[in-house]
Amino acid sequence: MDRSPRYSIDSSSLMHGWCRVYRPKNFGFIWDRIEALAVEGRLSASIEVLHEISKKDDELFKWCKARQEALFVEVDDACQAHLARIMAGYPRLVDTVKGRSGGDPFVIALASSKGKSCSVVTEEHPGKMRIPDVCRAEGITCIGFADLIEQEDWRFA
Repeated sequence: MDRSPRYSIDSSSLMHGWCRVYRPKNFGFIWDRIEALAVEGRLSASIEVLHEISKKDDELFKWCKARQEALFVEVDDACQAHLARIMAGYPRLVDTVKGRSGGDPFVIALASSKGKSCSVVTEEHPGKMRIPDVCRAEGITCIGFADLIEQEDWRFA
């Protein structure tokens, strides 16, 4: 059985990485490796993450759309069961007033459905019921984009 780490990535990490820290012009190799992880089946995102990213029809959305089959997964029965449990246990996770964070429970449910070797990748910080808070309560490892790079031992050469 493959014990390589697996990742469920949040829109915040994709947007933060693409727009602020690891811009493709200078860090294209990182995005090549993100794509390779997706093709290997080790990094995935809920289709809800793509829906969040689609709100800005920008270069990140185009990049994601071109890799939709490898990177994004539909909600299957296993994920749906975890999603229902998470939504029931943490109703404040989704901000229905502001219409934000709709993908957050899907990111956590995807990681939960993949087992203990799957970490959530997000740029959110603990606060008033955010992804890291639910991950901590659920025993799911929660890391940032930079942590994923370090964990995978990607280096400049």
